[in-house]
Amino acid sequence: MTNLFLALMVKHAFCDLYFQSKKPTTNKTKYIGECHSHYFDHFLATLLVCYIFLLPLEYCLFLASIDYILHWHIDFIKTNIIKLFKLNVSNIIYWLVQTFDQILHYCTYFLLIYLIQNDISPHLVYKKLLSFIF
Repeated sequence: MTNLFLALMVKHAFCDLYFQSKKPTTNKTKYIGECHSHYFDHFLATLLVCYIFLLPLEYCLFLASIDYILHWHIDFIKTNIIKLFKLNVSNIIYWLVQTFDQILHYCTYFLLIYLIQNDISPHLVYKKLLSFIF
């Protein structure tokens, strides 16, 4: 599992830095918009990494979906905080917000590993989620 965690961290660095730098800037303050191409990069890369580690395809799709959804919401909240408080790179609070953004992304990969190690299936998560909602 340590190798998978490391692979997810490397994947994150490529998606958040390299791949994102190759695309036009997107407005992540909008809940729905072109920014989803960035989250889809994370989805595809997580799917690939998990599949390389020989996880069943259904489980890979489940984990990649979690990464997509959490990455979307973490970035959405971060960019709206930055916008709300008019933060920029010269402001120390900007870097604090960015730091927490990255910590939350790392926690996402910790969660994925936790789900795998504890054999928590997509069916169990969906069942618990539905019982929570209804």
